Amino acid sequence: MATAVDLRKQETGTGKQASRPGKQQRSGSLSPIQRLVLLVKVLLRRPGVKHLTRAAGRFLERLGPQFAGAITYFSFLALVPILMVSFSIAGFVLDSRPDLLQQLQAKVAAQVPGGLSATISQAIDHAVQSRYSVLSIGLVIALYSGIGWIGNVRAAVQAQWRRDFDDDQEIAGESLGKNLLRNLGMLVGLGLALVLSIALSSVGNSLAGVILGALGLSNIGWLHPLVVVVSLVLAIVADVLIFLWVYSVLPPKDMKAPRPALLKGAIAAAVIFEVLKFLLTNVLAGLVAGGASAAVFGPIIGLLAFFNLAATLVLFVAAWIATSDGMAAVTEPEPEPVPEPAVVVHEVVSTPKVAGLLGVGAILGFGWSLSRRRR
Repeated sequence: MATAVDLRKQETGTGKQASRPGKQQRSGSLSPIQRLVLLVKVLLRRPGVKHLTRAAGRFLERLGPQFAGAITYFSFLALVPILMVSFSIAGFVLDSRPDLLQQLQAKVAAQVPGGLSATISQAIDHAVQSRYSVLSIGLVIALYSGIGWIGNVRAAVQAQWRRDFDDDQEIAGESLGKNLLRNLGMLVGLGLALVLSIALSSVGNSLAGVILGALGLSNIGWLHPLVVVVSLVLAIVADVLIFLWVYSVLPPKDMKAPRPALLKGAIAAAVIFEVLKFLLTNVLAGLVAGGASAAVFGPIIGLLAFFNLAATLVLFVAAWIATSDGMAAVTEPEPEPVPEPAVVVHEVVSTPKVAGLLGVGAILGFGWSLSRRRR
């Protein structure tokens, strides 16, 4: 025989079971827009998304798009003179090995997205054939444009990096000669990093083909995608070296980034950079193909788009590193100590003291009147 307590438990359990479908019905009755809003709210609470939000805010607040436009202009201005001088020097060094010079020329032309690679290749041919005149005249133009380019990249990266956007003491405190020498050293360092990355990528691709040929595996079809993957990985490693150099040398000297944030930022920038190269080489080349105007202006538009996207990537990753945990740029400068308010003490005069003062004043007044009468 069921007791009253058992009956109450059964009724309570039945009520709970009846209420569950109602909750499920309410949660399932959300519209797609409401579900999307809930998903966005959940994503915004994640630390990685919060970090991206902070980086985007800093990038926009500190004139990131404007700096990217300036870098685009100076990149386009400095590209051809620097390549011509570099290959005129390479023509002297590799005069006895024209095969290596052709491989280097093809590798550099392949790094330029869009149909402008043919124009760059012709400019390189002219630089190698006329290396004496190009080296003497083009060196001045290359130094002027290259120093201006690296100076603008340095200023843009430091604008995203430092604590206060208006506190440009490191660059402003340098004399003209020191600034030019420092920018020249950075330009040479970046050139060496580019040469190292291109050499690493070229040697890796050639070595993979040589190994497959030596093993007699070059005719196996499924190994070719593997070679492509290895080449892509080597290209990303080369790009990581370049971005590590950029984010280690260009920022302010007293604000070094933590190694984990620096490495993550360099890897992310390298991967996105390779994606940009693929898209602009394959997608944009197809979009601008066809027609006389597209053949003339298409490569230039593609190169400008590539420069702008690459500059935006460099500055956004700089803002991401600058807003990472443990970075000194995240911490705001300590506020100046505010002086305590002045305390004014009002002396309360008691009644006996007032009476005493009045008495003294009366005596002094009486004495002064007597002295006047005697006179």
